[in-house]
Amino acid sequence: MSTPTEATPATEAPHKGIGLMGLIALVISSSIGSGVFALSTDISAAAAPGAAIVAWILTGVGFIALGTTFGRLSLARPDLRGIVAYAEEGFGRFVGFVSGWGYWLATWIGNVAFAVMLCTAIGYFYPPFAGELTVPAVIFMSVVNWFIILLVNHGVEEASVVNAIVMVCKLVPIFVFIVTMIFVFSFDVFTADFWGTLANNMGGETAPGNLGTQIVNCLMVMMWVFAGMEGATVLGHRANKKSDVSRATVLGCVSLVIIYVAASVLPYGFLTRDELMELGSPSMAYIFQEAVGPWGGAFISGGLAISIMGAWLSYTMLAAEAMSSLGKMELVPSLFAKFNKHGAPTACLMATGLMIQLLCIVVLFSDAAYQFAYSLTTAAIVISWALASAYMVKWAWPKRHEGQMGSLVLGLVATIYLVVAILLAGVNLLMMCCILYIPGMVAYLMACREYKRKPFERWELILAIVLMVIAVVTIYLLATGVFTI
Repeated sequence: MSTPTEATPATEAPHKGIGLMGLIALVISSSIGSGVFALSTDISAAAAPGAAIVAWILTGVGFIALGTTFGRLSLARPDLRGIVAYAEEGFGRFVGFVSGWGYWLATWIGNVAFAVMLCTAIGYFYPPFAGELTVPAVIFMSVVNWFIILLVNHGVEEASVVNAIVMVCKLVPIFVFIVTMIFVFSFDVFTADFWGTLANNMGGETAPGNLGTQIVNCLMVMMWVFAGMEGATVLGHRANKKSDVSRATVLGCVSLVIIYVAASVLPYGFLTRDELMELGSPSMAYIFQEAVGPWGGAFISGGLAISIMGAWLSYTMLAAEAMSSLGKMELVPSLFAKFNKHGAPTACLMATGLMIQLLCIVVLFSDAAYQFAYSLTTAAIVISWALASAYMVKWAWPKRHEGQMGSLVLGLVATIYLVVAILLAGVNLLMMCCILYIPGMVAYLMACREYKRKPFERWELILAIVLMVIAVVTIYLLATGVFTI
């Protein structure tokens, strides 16, 4: 055991191990943050119930394939620690950096989305926090941010125990909501304008468009609510048993699909689409209030606050793990590969906390802070997801006649879904992510200099230049108002 003044090397970080339930809790709690509580309004604004169901079928297939891919990779390549290592092993050191930096971006930006929604939830009880962000709200967000950073800095495994407890507390109001929606469900209300035909005929801003448009408009919010489902894979090296990583990822992902579909589709049978779109945020609180009375809104808002704290904790753990993995892989300076006496990567946590702090201040000036933060999170994390599933395709292809055809198909389904979905729903956000790769490039080059390593192969240099060009173009588009935050 190291003394308090010593940093434990990356390869010797002490840990007690995370069990199966802790890993499942990490998958579910990392994903169920704020998104599920706002799904009804977000989905109803995008689609009628029929189109929403089709979009969920496509998304469910894509993410169950992705979750199963992660599970199979954890068993097939237990020597590779998480999704960043898959990208590096499959496509080279620089692509590994691209994956890891994108994942780190996604996790801390996601925390900003949680922070904004936490203020909204508190606004149900404390009106000054309701509506647009204020300076006092940002101060509150900052205090919570640094409290969680300090908690995780005291030990990742200890934080995972807290996370498992929080998961149970926050699932209760969601399940109560779902059961209530089953009892108040009206088939006549649900089928009144099942495909949005009537709304389209009437025209106006609430017209959902054709089926394809409705599905595309659902994709970003549906992908957002799965962010974090790779949590067991990212922290897989801390598991008591490697087999638990695969089981936790698959079981957690299937559970998420069931919860999300129920929470977002059943309300169509209680309130009309127009009524759902007019609700305040978080919509689940106001739907439940309509169903059971005033206490329902307080019950759900309290559950949302607990849910966000659990997800914020999980994302902070994942962000620290992502950055420390980059350090261990020598893709960023060695400072980020060191651990304190509790087995926590202090430098990674401080960097994460600072970035969250900065973005919390920036979103104070945004008109749609929550939507922007979760959309940018989704775009960033899709990069890492797609590279990991593409590695499964590369790994399974030569083994397709050796019993790995299923793995090949799973990898293909996940990769195709992710690439098509992000290209259809978030190209501009993907371009904005390139701006955030500029400081990452600096860190990468510093690491290459520290380890006396050539930074790029020829094709990697081309990729780096392309990323930088896209970043410059995006800055110009933002400056000229073509893109907005």
